[in-house]
Order: sequence, then C-alpha cells, then structure tokens
Amino acid sequence: MKVTTEELPERQIKLQIEVDDERHNQAIETAYKKLAPQVQIPGFRAGKAPRPLIEKQLGRHRLLDEAMDIVVPDAYRQALEEKDITPVAQPSVELISHEPLVFTATVPLQPVVEVKGYQSLRVPRDEVKIDDKQVDEALEDLQRRNGVIEPVSRKAKKGDVISGSVSAKAGDMSIFSADDIEFRITEEALQSLPGFIDVVVGLKKGDEITKTVEAPADHSDENIAGKTMTYVVKVAEVKEEKLPPLDDDLAKTIGDGYETLLALRAKIREDIEKSEQEAALRTYETQAVDALVEQASVDYAPQMLEHEIDHLLQDQANLDPRDPRAQMIYLQRMNKSEEEVRESVREEALLRLKRSLVLSEFATAENITVEDSDIEAELETMAGAAGEQADLIRQLFGTEEARDSLARTLHTRKTLARLVEITSQDGGKATAKKKARATTKKPAAKPRKASGKAAVSETETQEKE
Repeated sequence: MKVTTEELPERQIKLQIEVDDERHNQAIETAYKKLAPQVQIPGFRAGKAPRPLIEKQLGRHRLLDEAMDIVVPDAYRQALEEKDITPVAQPSVELISHEPLVFTATVPLQPVVEVKGYQSLRVPRDEVKIDDKQVDEALEDLQRRNGVIEPVSRKAKKGDVISGSVSAKAGDMSIFSADDIEFRITEEALQSLPGFIDVVVGLKKGDEITKTVEAPADHSDENIAGKTMTYVVKVAEVKEEKLPPLDDDLAKTIGDGYETLLALRAKIREDIEKSEQEAALRTYETQAVDALVEQASVDYAPQMLEHEIDHLLQDQANLDPRDPRAQMIYLQRMNKSEEEVRESVREEALLRLKRSLVLSEFATAENITVEDSDIEAELETMAGAAGEQADLIRQLFGTEEARDSLARTLHTRKTLARLVEITSQDGGKATAKKKARATTKKPAAKPRKASGKAAVSETETQEKE
C-alpha cells in the first residue's frame, strides 16, 4: 500500500492512499461472495450462476463500490499507524479512482494548545458585600410564603394575583397562550410581555378584554421588538395577598424555629452571604478562564468546532420546556434553517471549545491529578450530607463509570481552584513574576481515573525566568 501525506491548514492532513492490486482483488472477491446470493438469474439457484453472468447483472461498478466499503476502513487505519497519526474525529474520504483503488482521507488532527505566561496572570476580584435591602427582601419573601391569598370582588391592582386565561401575539405571531393560568401583577413577573401589566390592572372577576399595545423598538426579544402586541384576557378570579406581621411569632414558624426576628435576620444574612460568595466565585472562575484563553494560542481542526456545536445544541434540546431559557431559544429559532441555527450558536460553541482546551492544557502544565483518596473523601462528604440516603449515595457511586465521572468533576474543581489561586494573587493586580509556558499536541482529554489517579494528557513544560 502506498501512502503520501500533505499538511493542510487548521490542524488537518491529507493522506492519499493507493491500495495494492492483490488486496483490492481480495476485497472484490469478498464483495462478489456477499452480493451473489442477492442476484436472481433464471435457470440458476441464488448465488450459483457463473460469475460473468452475476457481474453483468450487478454491474462492475457495484462490485467495486462494495469492495471499496470493505477495504477502505482497514487501509485507512493502516495508514494512520504507518504515519503515526492520531485523529481527533472521522476523516472526509474522496475516491480518486476505482482501478487502481486510490482515495484521499482528510484527517483532523489533535489540537495544539499553548498556554503562556499564566503564572503572572492576574484578574481583579470584586469584594462581596451584603446590604440590609437584600435581607429585607428575603424576609418579605418569607412573609409572602407564609401569607394567604383570598379572592376579592374589587378591581385588580399591582401586587394582586389574577387567575384566568391569557393569549399574546406579536403581530401575527403567537407568543404565549394559556387557558388556566395564575400570575402576580408585578413588573418582574410580567417583564417579558411589554405593556401587559397596564392591561390587567383595573380588571375584575368576569372581565373579558382584547387590547393592543406597541412594544418598544429596543425590546430584547427580536420577535417582539417594535411589534403591535395583542392581548386577550379572561379573568376568572382576582385575589389579594394578606401577609402576617414580621415579628418574633413569625420567626418561630420558620424552619426549625428562631427565638426572635433578629436571630432569623442573622441567619438570612449568613445564608445570603454564603450564596453570594459562591455565585461570585463561579463568576470569577469564568473571568479567570477567559483571561487565560485570551492570552493562549489554540490551533484546532474545524471538525472539533462542529462537534462542539452538536453538543451545545443537544444540551439546549435537553432543557425543560418550562425553563425560560428553552422558551427564549424556541422563539429565537422560529423560521430558521438548520444552518442558520448552527450559525447562531457558533460563537458560543467556539468559546466553550477554547475554554475546554485551554483549561485542560493548564491542568496538564500544573500536573493536577485526582487520587483515590480525593474520591473517597468526596463520597464521604456527599454521604454525610445525604443523611438516611447515605448508603444509596455509596451504591450509586459504586461503579467504575460513576467514579470516573466524579473524578472528572473533582479534576475540574481542583483545576479551577489552582487557576483562581494564581489569578487572585496580590488582589488580582498584574505583577512582573516568573512566566510559564506549556505547549502540547496531545488531545485535551478530560481526566479519567487510572491507577488511582485522574489521567491527563502528556505535555512538554518550559519555564523561563
């Protein structure tokens, strides 16, 4: 077998493979034996007619096509081994000639990722501050959850709850429709329907109205912006919210009970601060990764981006239809072709791909691994938090596949923690410190547990003063 190579841009290489005649003839013979039983020739049992008759019935091209399907995969694999090539995805194959059998395979190669100067990378980190307004809002939410909603005979006002049916159109396009719905009249609850709050304020039980409103031209939804909104509302009930007083008695009914309202406020503040700190950390991690990506060099095959687009679209398809993100995505994609949909997520997919590749290379350069002890410690933490379900947690993570998944999660967590440790030094202010450079042509594979460690790709690491 003869193999020649041609390097192409964007981490691709073209192989031209010529299969030797003996191997090709064997494949043709195999193809003949496979196809012959399918040919019916009068006077002969299936597959028993002389070969010239069967070939004439099938056509030479049919035999050659079948032989190509048989021999090309093996020839391609052999060519990869001979040239020491590890592809990142399936090749695109093009037939040059049937006889002799010559074809080309354009092979997407593993990405080349260079992470440089990351030891001096700094990203400013905002301080998390909790104010009394946040605590007051949380208390009001608790107050509302412990309140009661009762029907009233008056006209609806802001803060009331309306039950009934609602339909909304933007021009001729249906935006929303529900025959049995209950909603609170607040700006926050109705912000996706411009002008709707003014439509329903003043309605009372039994009212049926149709009203039009002009949506602002700068509305965030392009299907709504600048359109005439038509609302049809039928009011089944108007309800008023009656809230308990914010006092020690209410505090005693919350959770396990608090002796005073002051104690409840302190607990709420503590919980808000913890939540805000966690949210701020997630945001900062993203900022740190994006800063790392910004100064990194990433060379990848275009097939990798197409695969990432596939994954992103699949993730979006798996969203709960009730999720507002799913509803927004549905509206954005109405009347769009498949290619237009793919193009609409290309930029997001590219960012996801670069983040994954660069973060993986960073983990390799920092020699970040996950030990069996890390997995066991995490399982104990999870089991402890599960209470009576502790044994179920241990059972769920008893398989190698589940432990591998947990190892990947821990590896990502440790990688992000190390990156944050670097970028937040000196308050995130840039300093002239030692720079590190890491380059690899290995795949940016996610770590997997192997021999007690989370396996990662090999790399060459260089450090310069």
